[in-house]
Amino acid sequence: MSSSHNPFNTDITEFSTFASLFIEELEERWTEIEILIEQIKIQSNDEVKNVLCRSAVVLLVAHLEGFMKEAASTFIKDLNHHCEFIELPKRIQKTYCTLFLSTVNDSGGIDNRIQGRLLEKFGELNARLTVEPFLYDRNKNPSPTVIETILNNFGVKDFFKLLHMSSLDIVFENNSSETLIFLEELREYTIQAVENFPYNINLENYAISIKDGRLARENSLWILFIDELLRKRHSIAHGSNFRNEISINELEDAKIKVQILQYSIALVLFSSGITIPSPILNDSLL
Repeated sequence: MSSSHNPFNTDITEFSTFASLFIEELEERWTEIEILIEQIKIQSNDEVKNVLCRSAVVLLVAHLEGFMKEAASTFIKDLNHHCEFIELPKRIQKTYCTLFLSTVNDSGGIDNRIQGRLLEKFGELNARLTVEPFLYDRNKNPSPTVIETILNNFGVKDFFKLLHMSSLDIVFENNSSETLIFLEELREYTIQAVENFPYNINLENYAISIKDGRLARENSLWILFIDELLRKRHSIAHGSNFRNEISINELEDAKIKVQILQYSIALVLFSSGITIPSPILNDSLL
């Protein structure tokens, strides 16, 4: 893999990958929510506490929304920095091509002949990826569908099915001390896993893997959690509910869940470009 091309001005002299810089800074971005939580704990005025709790819920969702775009952008920076276009997984190449193609039928199909010629030409030119075709442009809310669509654009199939019955489910066991220990371990593992490129990620460490059969939406603890968090956020943002629907304990629990979800998304996303073929990739899309 080539490492001579750096199309970005970002200084990563202290980090060998953009991903390592991104993960290192991730924790700092939670400061504002942590400040809100501390203020809620010491607040005696119920009306002020209500406002702070509702603000924290909106910020939680905003963090997840921003994270999806930044994680995708970070991954693309590393791919551009360390890889030639022809070295990229075929699914990533094809998603990039959609930036220059329009659909030819109502089902969203494209002309494979044109796409093939584009892939050949982009390989010759060593095209540099941009993040736009990998994002979900119709809805910015980080719903389970949006998260899976973005990851699918990188070749990852059924993200929440991968998480189902994984080690990450510890967050739903209501043991805050164990969950906090797990969060710190997951953070440290993620930092170490993306220190160098190719990343050294082993999803089996957390039992993140493809499971047989179909996962019903109502059976995914992660989907249910995100749906409920978004419901609360929408209720606040659209002014349909002025009551506080979340306690301080629930707020702290939601924060930890979102943090663990972010690290899991990062590990799965970043692993999609390091092993060909990969056990998590959607082979039908390659």
